Amino acid sequence: MALAYRVLVVDDSAHIRILLVKLLKRIGFEFIETAENGKIGLEKFASFKPQAVFLDGIMPEMDGLAVLRAIKGQSSETVVVITTSLSEREKVLQFKESGADFYLMKPFEEAKFREVSQKVVSTLENRQKES
Repeated sequence: MALAYRVLVVDDSAHIRILLVKLLKRIGFEFIETAENGKIGLEKFASFKPQAVFLDGIMPEMDGLAVLRAIKGQSSETVVVITTSLSEREKVLQFKESGADFYLMKPFEEAKFREVSQKVVSTLENRQKES
């Protein structure tokens, strides 16, 4: 099943970007862009206008929290999944309070990725029905 939603993957690790794109395509997402840091991620967010963003929590130049706040400031409807190895309760709360929709701990299993991706699709479908 092809999913017409646009997805942006922002991660400073080329390996993780490649993996996420591969997994997203396997699920059925067709329109995927990537960015290697938060600054480029925000530029691509403005031009690509994704409905969902997979966002690394820890990056050089601009961390995930700053990017998340900027994204939610521009578009509260965008579904944001924080992908990080951080499990600090304080940091997780900051992401949640700043509007993160879902949290995917690294390293993740494909089954967990699929579960979170299904939640993203369900959320997007529900928001589409409401508008």
